[in-house]
Amino acid sequence: MAVPVLVGAGGMAVVAATGVWTLSGGLYGCTGADREFAPTLVSLAILDAHPSRTRAKDERYSGCDEDDGFAYAGQHYQYTTSRAGVLSFYRQAATEDGWRLASVDPSPAPTPGSLAVDVSALCFEKPVAGATAHLAVWFPSDLGGSAGDYGLEVTASHDGSAWC
Repeated sequence: MAVPVLVGAGGMAVVAATGVWTLSGGLYGCTGADREFAPTLVSLAILDAHPSRTRAKDERYSGCDEDDGFAYAGQHYQYTTSRAGVLSFYRQAATEDGWRLASVDPSPAPTPGSLAVDVSALCFEKPVAGATAHLAVWFPSDLGGSAGDYGLEVTASHDGSAWC
């Protein structure tokens, strides 16, 4: 009689754990917490900050990267000032908003034929809602895209899997 009770209790524990695992997003993709994190990121004030000679391009975006399991939000801008001017502006604006400069690469470009891992010209970090958020300032022209555009993107994850 004790064997069926133990197997039954063990089976119920497996079913319960599977349910929690499934609801949290499993081992792959975004967790529910990270999906719910995207609206927090998209409302960050730094995404509204831009030099006076720039204008927002397209709509602000946000979501959760299912491949890498992190929340993200961003905004693209067009600029008529210099690239150096854009970088200088964000070094000051991000610092004033509590972001810490984590890395600088004024002209990042992947080696031809390689996978682009980090093409951010500036990368900042800041605690946001219990997670470390990463702010990247990047230029599509570094990937062969159009000159005169740049992007801001914030990524964060409660399990620490986000980066610039």
